[in-house]
Amino acid sequence: MKVEARGISKRFGDTIAVSDASLVLEPGSIHAIVGENGAGKSTLLKIVAGILAPDSGEVAVDGKKLSPHTAASGIRAGIGMVAQHFSLVPVFTALDNVLLGFEPGFLIDREMARARAEKILGELETKLDLDAVTSDLGVGDRQRLEIVRVLFREAKTLILDEPTAILAPQEADALYAMLARLADAGRSIAVVTHKLDEVHAHARSVTVMRRGKIVSSREVDHGQPREEFVRALAKDVMGGEPPSNVVRSAPSLGNDTLVVDALVVYPNLRGATLRVRAGEIVGVAGIEGSGQEELVRAIAGIARPSAGRIRTPGTERPAVVFGDRHREGLVLEASVLDNALLGEWPLDRKEAEARIERGGVVPNDLDLPVRALSGGNQQKIVVERACARADGKNVRLLVLAHPTRGVDIGAARSIQRRIAEAAARGVGVLILGSDLDELRALSDRLLVMARGRIAGEVPKDADAARIGEVMLGGAA
Repeated sequence: MKVEARGISKRFGDTIAVSDASLVLEPGSIHAIVGENGAGKSTLLKIVAGILAPDSGEVAVDGKKLSPHTAASGIRAGIGMVAQHFSLVPVFTALDNVLLGFEPGFLIDREMARARAEKILGELETKLDLDAVTSDLGVGDRQRLEIVRVLFREAKTLILDEPTAILAPQEADALYAMLARLADAGRSIAVVTHKLDEVHAHARSVTVMRRGKIVSSREVDHGQPREEFVRALAKDVMGGEPPSNVVRSAPSLGNDTLVVDALVVYPNLRGATLRVRAGEIVGVAGIEGSGQEELVRAIAGIARPSAGRIRTPGTERPAVVFGDRHREGLVLEASVLDNALLGEWPLDRKEAEARIERGGVVPNDLDLPVRALSGGNQQKIVVERACARADGKNVRLLVLAHPTRGVDIGAARSIQRRIAEAAARGVGVLILGSDLDELRALSDRLLVMARGRIAGEVPKDADAARIGEVMLGGAA
């Protein structure tokens, strides 16, 4: 099924999100869409899926205009989209989530639905416990569940927004292998990603967006050396030379700012022990469900441990970036100003302006509802707010879960520099995530968390595949 976006434009108030953009998704191909935060990638693809209506232009499926331009029409036409933030009901079973919104009437033939879902899983060459409660599934399984939901609705075109943002390397490879099988079967696949090496490894074609416009669209040259390809693509994304990696001098270490001893927090943290010293950056590599979320929430004082202890010597309270910015990092209906200063009083507009400027938030309109920003720009606000609070005096501990999730290469380097600056002020920094390149670049020590415990410390130059195996539960 061939899907074409023709001359699409979309404006939100005074902000032009997409300007005269045209895109073709061919059957049998994985097509990557890349660009800076706020470039219009997600908006364009939501329009392709029928979720948003364009101000001008049209979407055609096999030459026929999508009309009316609605999500229901998109689904009927065979277009399915998996959003960056999962739309699953946590307390439902996997099968219930597959059926949600697809109920044929008052009576549902669950056995027929199960057989159909199992058939789809077989075609994907993957496994998923359809009776499992969704909240008990790991992030990789939830990603697969979202794809099964879309295929259950007989989608011939799949659109995925940042599908590998918090996956371990092996999980990301497994996901792309699944997408390749779907493409080989004749489906068209579109993937939004900030991981440019994934484009080289898995995509057949790539489109670059900048400031709402498509600036290039071409086939991927898999014969080109990966480093050369990534650098050239990054230059295309940014409209100039990509920023250099963050270089840190040897840290000057002080006293402990965090001590975690045999900590147990329901349901996934089962006895973690670690410490962070002033001026030190400690990275903890792990996948979702390994206990990272519980560790962060316990350090923040939100989750109560059932065993073990936490000490944060010499700090008033830690500055924290949670893994789910929508649930625990932002008030989506509040303004950019309110979110930049969330929890602080009185509100200092000049300080908010400074944070937005340092964070590179676009558009830099303090009165705009934060919901109107792209996910990457929302992330910039959350991280800059935490880094600004970690002053090295009253707040000497900075804890960040997936700090560069969903941000472009330029914003990622800016965030990494802010983290390094905090450590230079004498702040102890704990970073939890699955991005091994980032963790290895920033960390003074790299730990691996698996099955609720710290599995061990690994050399920063250790093989990524080996670290990934430990993240998935292997021995360190």
